[in-house]
Parts: sequence; C-alpha cells; structure tokens
Amino acid sequence: MPELFEWFDRLKFVEREFRAVSSAVGDLRNAVRDGKLSALNRTTLRDLDAAFDRLEPTYLIRLWAEFETAARSYYASLTHDQESRIRAVDLINTVAAVRRGRAIAEAVRVQVHGVREYRNSLVHERDAPVLPVFLVEARRRLNTFLGKFPKHWD
Repeated sequence: MPELFEWFDRLKFVEREFRAVSSAVGDLRNAVRDGKLSALNRTTLRDLDAAFDRLEPTYLIRLWAEFETAARSYYASLTHDQESRIRAVDLINTVAAVRRGRAIAEAVRVQVHGVREYRNSLVHERDAPVLPVFLVEARRRLNTFLGKFPKHWD
C-alpha cells in the first residue's frame, strides 16, 4: 500500500482534478450560453448547468473514497484482517482510538465524521439536514486525520 505522503497526494489529486474538470465544464457551459459553441450529443445548457453544479459533491464522494481506502488499509495493518467489513463510522472511531497507543483528538474525529455524514447525505437520501462541507475543507479535515497515522504501515 502507498505510504502516508502518497495518500496525501491522492487526496490532493482529487481536488486538482475537480478544479480542471470544473474549469472545463464551466468554459463549455459559458461558450454554449454565449452561442460560441453548440452543445454536443443532445446535451443542453440545462444539462451543463446541472453538471457544473454537481461537480463538487461528486468529487467530494471521490475524495472520501480515497480517504476511506487509506483508513481501511491502516485498520487492516492494525488488525491483520484484510477482509474486514467494518462500517465507516466504526472504522473512524476505532482507528482514532487505537492509533498505535495514542488516540486522535476528539475534535479531529468529529470533523471527519462531519465529512462522512455529508458524503452519506449525497449518496443516500436522507430526511435530516446535514451541514455541507466544501471540497477544500473536506480535504483539510481528512488530511489532519491521516496526518496522525505513521508514515509507513503494512
């Protein structure tokens, strides 16, 4: 598995990719709106507006997936169980509690759960409102949590 700094790079790459795609979709949307280009493949301006508006939540889901993969990798190294089916909420709590003898601060864990809850609200329909977490802030929170992991684990 990648080393800690490679996980940081993977999370940063999701953010950079979001910026690139957001810029491209925004430019295309503006060009179609201004009549400089025609939308392709039966795509409408409404489709482009919707795509642009939903890009950040989509990339937040991808960011969470990278983070969760790192956390599961670390958890597997702690438990020697590569096939664990632990729920994400329990994964975060367990890793935060047992981080090789020193617990991760409660405030850091709570912030990661905020990202998890927002991600869940995007993926699963929920009645209860959840505070949104923007991509840059989500990456900061997740990196803070990951930053408590050792530089290498098996």
